[in-house]
Amino acid sequence: MTQSPHDHDPQRRRLLRRAATVATTTAGAGVAAAGGLPAAAQAAPGDSLIMGTTNDAGVQTTTLNASEGIAALSLNNTEGVALRLAPSSNLYPQVLESEVGTLAVDDQGDLFVRAGTDSDDGATNGWAWTSEWATMSVAMRPVRVLDTRDPDLRRRIVAGGANLDPATGKLKPGGPIVVALDEYVQNGYAMKGNVTVVGMTGPGFLTVWGGGTKPTASTVNWWTSGQILSNFLFTRLGASGAFRNVITIQATSSPTHVIVDLTSLLVGHPSQIVSGQA
Repeated sequence: MTQSPHDHDPQRRRLLRRAATVATTTAGAGVAAAGGLPAAAQAAPGDSLIMGTTNDAGVQTTTLNASEGIAALSLNNTEGVALRLAPSSNLYPQVLESEVGTLAVDDQGDLFVRAGTDSDDGATNGWAWTSEWATMSVAMRPVRVLDTRDPDLRRRIVAGGANLDPATGKLKPGGPIVVALDEYVQNGYAMKGNVTVVGMTGPGFLTVWGGGTKPTASTVNWWTSGQILSNFLFTRLGASGAFRNVITIQATSSPTHVIVDLTSLLVGHPSQIVSGQA
């Protein structure tokens, strides 16, 4: 899968600082692997490439040096487009306008692909869709992570506890609470679940978000006292102090009890889900 170059977001992923090492090692592995193929092109370390011979390169690494702006390797294909490995130093805009079949690693360590056919209408530009880019929604056994009516289910509140009414436990309007989900996920992107409000004393609304400045949007709204209302919740996870997977909750206009049920987490890989939680 590829993604439009306009969606490229290097902040979502860590830098791959060993790209050059990986590239040279891969090139060497390709020469060694070719030794098992009939009539493969081979060369002993230091020798010229000789067609139709076999050779075991052992632990030797093959490095291809290219002039700036020139593809380090071009593999022609009589049945289709050529495969070209291009240098990253001139990735933009040259590769965006290059021949179909071009691959290059950009300055964030991501693999750029010029894919499609020889037709201009069929060619596309994008980045290889890997776990560095992708997120997946991992369903969990539904679990209640917050219920302000229950002191035990208020234990995940890691900031803003003073914004709960000490007598009733209701969330007072105007002050946020921060709820940590670190026991369920490591460095997650977002959560899905349900948020419920109950016991409000008048009209108001609730906002749930990851962290930082409070957004102007509302997550659930109510128009009078004594209601029980629920809404689907899908929000990014933020960070607060030592906690890396938090949601922030704030009521406006009216005190209310808040219940949050967790049903799914968005991660880059299932291993980010804490063992036994999915």
